[in-house]
Amino acid sequence: MFSSSFNFAAVILGLASVRIAFASPAPAPVNEFATDGGIVVTHKAADYFPHAVGDLSPWDISTRFTGYNSTMESWLTSLDPHSGATDEDKAKTLMSVAFAKPFDPSDKDMANDMQALLDTVAGKATSTAVDKRDSQFIVSASHIVLWHACEAFFSCVSGTTCSFNLQIGQAPRSQCQSQGGQNCCISWSTYNVQAGFFSTTWTTCNQEVNDDGDTSASCEGKSTTQGGDVCLSNRATGCT
Repeated sequence: MFSSSFNFAAVILGLASVRIAFASPAPAPVNEFATDGGIVVTHKAADYFPHAVGDLSPWDISTRFTGYNSTMESWLTSLDPHSGATDEDKAKTLMSVAFAKPFDPSDKDMANDMQALLDTVAGKATSTAVDKRDSQFIVSASHIVLWHACEAFFSCVSGTTCSFNLQIGQAPRSQCQSQGGQNCCISWSTYNVQAGFFSTTWTTCNQEVNDDGDTSASCEGKSTTQGGDVCLSNRATGCT
């Protein structure tokens, strides 16, 4: 908002038909989703299934959760897959962390992910279907979020609308935040991913989702030149 003195000066200059370019400092970037606060939850899936035949790294969890109340944060940090009496119990606990909610067998995403984990432990082949591929970007109906509820968070953490430092190479490989009742997560498959690919993934995915008229979706950007995959979804462990 301009002050009254500024307005008066502008009027005087206007009457004199003088054109002067005022140099205004750019507004400081606003970090809407600060990395301080929240909690970091880390689980290495292989620690809970030492007898696993397959590669369990896709189920590793190293995530910063923010925007949850203290009760929810306390619950997330108290979850311990070691306490499970069976592989299924342990898998359910890992799913609860990844989705930031108690395991729900009626949730197809959670149930399918748990079965995929157990199949991998047993050395069975698993497959993941995708709904649409646009070059290196995949829009899916699995692991979906209510897009408009998460778009402010996705846009910010990708660096397109506010200042946000994912601390690539140091911080967890996922950031999740509660927005509009959604577990909004951005995750990446490698610490070598280039920062610019976060913005590229968000911009392209958002355009694709809106062009399709989707209200709920997940989206993944795959890159061999920029260091890995970036996923926008409802879980901390990625899109696929």
